[in-house]
Amino acid sequence: MHKKKVLNIISNKFPYGLGEQFFEAEVIKMAECFDEVVLFPLDKDGDLRKLPHNVVVNDALHQVNKNLGKKETFSCLWLIFRIIGVELMKSNKRSFILKKMKWWMTSIAYCKALGLAYLQEIDDDKDNHHYSFWMNDGALLLSILQLKKKISGFDFRVNGYDIFEERHEGEYMPFRYFNYKHVNHVYVLSTVALNHLKGIGYKAEKLVYAPYGIYTQGLNQLEESSTIQMVSCANMIPLKRIDKTVAALKLITDKNIHWTHFGEGYLREELETQVKNLPANISVDFKGHIPNSAIIDLYKNHSVNLFIHTSETEGLGMAIIEAQSFGIPAVVIGVGGVLDIVTNETGVVLQPDAEGPEIAMAIRKVIDGEMNSQNYRAVIQKQCMRIFDAEKNYAVLCAEMLNIGKKQ
Repeated sequence: MHKKKVLNIISNKFPYGLGEQFFEAEVIKMAECFDEVVLFPLDKDGDLRKLPHNVVVNDALHQVNKNLGKKETFSCLWLIFRIIGVELMKSNKRSFILKKMKWWMTSIAYCKALGLAYLQEIDDDKDNHHYSFWMNDGALLLSILQLKKKISGFDFRVNGYDIFEERHEGEYMPFRYFNYKHVNHVYVLSTVALNHLKGIGYKAEKLVYAPYGIYTQGLNQLEESSTIQMVSCANMIPLKRIDKTVAALKLITDKNIHWTHFGEGYLREELETQVKNLPANISVDFKGHIPNSAIIDLYKNHSVNLFIHTSETEGLGMAIIEAQSFGIPAVVIGVGGVLDIVTNETGVVLQPDAEGPEIAMAIRKVIDGEMNSQNYRAVIQKQCMRIFDAEKNYAVLCAEMLNIGKKQ
């Protein structure tokens, strides 16, 4: 008898709220490949998004109590020693690990509790596949279940903060050695990240290059105007270095530029103060955190001359992919997966240490050059879709899960 193929996905908050927007296209494709997709968000914040008919949401995990007592923690000392032992043996951050031991112990106990709650929701009569969208608590709970032989295998994706060590306190990635030991396959979204993980010693046979994908929705239509339309999309946090864009615009006094920024964060008030000092020819509209559909609507219906992204580091950069899929040239800092997206044929790639003057020059190069033309947009779109075609990329990912991924 044919067993129902089910993909159980552990997410951060998706499909609640507006975060993890880059996950939407992947879930839609998974719904085509599997009989059923079950989403297990670790947290719940905001409204539920519209999902395909065979995608259901299970709220069991975010109902697990995060504040476990000493009794619950000490009841899993054997598990704690097993996991921390792997980390201490493999990592060169032993003193940092020992320093934060209380935190690691609490985290492991919490993930054990998550695993028990997760296992209760899994139907043994179905052909179950297990997938964490991040290497976070979802990956650790699945690793614990695999260690205990409660599941025979699982996969997880890495996206950015779960790739590069420098984004973590002490430059230590919590539980990565243990997770990589037990996972079947790690889906890596950029060649830069893939080479980084191979370079620090992770088994190549476990690493699968699996970039995000996007569907074409036409070319952005340029309109003749005396005002340049510039767009950016990023959280207002130090990592994204939005202040670099402000510094660049201060230096452009001879062109009318309207800058639209999508994204929210605790630096908003500070950035609003900074933009008040921009020259009169620069206007700014901070849109805040809005649905991804509103950004796509802008690209479909309003002329945009360029996209700018000045982040210090980046796993890939779905916001850049979206802009380039409409043929919009980009000015970017060449870090992380950004180098997979933008070339000197589709924008300007700057060095990681670029400051205001270099960024201002790059903006001028785009708006004064051949990229700022309707005909050139097809060139940019073609290169983007060659790498990030959703139909192709997610079909390959589904095939990996169905043919290679082990089952419960």
